[in-house]
Amino acid sequence: MTAYKALTASLARTCLRDPVTLFFSFVFPPALLLVLALSMGDLPGMDGHALVDTIGPNAMGFGIAFVGMFAGGTNIAEWREKGVIRVLRNAPMSVSAILGSALTVAVVSALIQSVLVVLVGIIPVVGIHLSAWAAMSVIPVFLGALFFYSLGVLIGLAVPTESAAAPAAMIVVVPMGFASGAVMPLEMLPEWVRTLAYVLPLTYLLDALRWPLTGAAGLRDSLIGCGITGVAGALLFWADTRLMRWR
Repeated sequence: MTAYKALTASLARTCLRDPVTLFFSFVFPPALLLVLALSMGDLPGMDGHALVDTIGPNAMGFGIAFVGMFAGGTNIAEWREKGVIRVLRNAPMSVSAILGSALTVAVVSALIQSVLVVLVGIIPVVGIHLSAWAAMSVIPVFLGALFFYSLGVLIGLAVPTESAAAPAAMIVVVPMGFASGAVMPLEMLPEWVRTLAYVLPLTYLLDALRWPLTGAAGLRDSLIGCGITGVAGALLFWADTRLMRWR
């Protein structure tokens, strides 16, 4: 087994043993979709689409942000605090491969979570209408996981301990989720929040997800969202490889 495969397998096992990670990866997003659909699903949507068709991508994007941030932040903080990072530095792996192994776990987790969201979404009580292009949602799912994982790595490098990584990730993701319209439609929020949403990365991930998943947004918005999320994610990942500390 190569070093990359061994590290990826080890990180996957660690993920499966962490109840907090499991909750926010696989329980929270489908539960959020169910709660929002039952509480707001009867409200009128935008541009002829049911509101639940916007809620579905929103819950999926919010969950991807949690998956990425936890995978990036907690892994790096744990490696540094337990001294694993010095061992990894001497492993026959490049910095990008080391970070890429944790990214692989984050992407797979995000894909599994997305499938769970879709399965909950298509039950009659929720009633999401999937578009013919729903399978293409894997593209923004991957790009969103890349961006938020890379952002999480920066948080992991900044916080002093492993126990501080998860709260720090929550402090970033939760307000971003509300301000980007992931929990409540932007049209129902104050004007200053709608203005702030234009500079939040989660806003563009949600735009990227809506067209392929349910058709609740235009193709142009989806392409712009994918482009911004992908470019920003690649730049952040590159920055992570340069800022990685080995002590």
